[in-house]
Amino acid sequence: MPEHAWTKPSVCALWGIRDVVVHLITGIEAYSQRITRARQGDTSPPEGVTAPSNFETLSQEERRQREIRLAQGVIARRGHLGNDLPSVFGQAWEQFHQCIVTLNAHDWYKPCYHGRGIVPVHALVHASIFELAIHGWDIRSALEPSAHLSSDALPAMLDLFAECPQWFFLPDARLSTPIRYRFAFTGALSGQWDVVVEGDQAHIGPATDSTPAHVTFSCEVETFVLMMCGRIGFDAALSDKRLIPTGDMAAVQAFKQWFQGV
Repeated sequence: MPEHAWTKPSVCALWGIRDVVVHLITGIEAYSQRITRARQGDTSPPEGVTAPSNFETLSQEERRQREIRLAQGVIARRGHLGNDLPSVFGQAWEQFHQCIVTLNAHDWYKPCYHGRGIVPVHALVHASIFELAIHGWDIRSALEPSAHLSSDALPAMLDLFAECPQWFFLPDARLSTPIRYRFAFTGALSGQWDVVVEGDQAHIGPATDSTPAHVTFSCEVETFVLMMCGRIGFDAALSDKRLIPTGDMAAVQAFKQWFQGV
């Protein structure tokens, strides 16, 4: 990137492009450490880090305050890393690569610490791909508005939705009857996935049976991912026909109260 691009605002609120890179450095360093600890049977929080919260029970305001603290921490660390961010970034991700290529089949299922809860190691690996892909888009779309998510990363991003749906779900009043949303994916990654809101929890995954859906959305996988991450608004996706609903229109509008991006 040209020098002036590093200070350009990114899609992430409060962060310039260089701050997004620092976030990717800090995050993957933490993932390497946590996977290493998980292989040794240690799921305790690293020193100076709080125990994992029940993220799904946090209010929208509590989540917002959490994100502000994260943003401020990244900005503070950027001041210590200086201007050699590409080199530091490359070293951090190479160390992570060396960490995961040594995992055996049993390691993938060991419980592992994450700030949003204890997850299996394989979920943290999918989260790393997710972070790299979505924040890569945050950087590139600030410079090229037509930028797309990496098509190679999309399957792993879907896997993370299935493994950690609570990370993307904002509970509201407990439902007495489940609501099922079916996403009929078009394009290269065609298929059907269901998002089910049941009680005060959500489940996300491939549609594996013939249970009828209250709403069916037709869209590309990229649209689904960007919407679930808050990079495009739900109403905007409806208005420009990137997201086409059929079914119960009241349930259509209810979707955005539960899924407001991360």
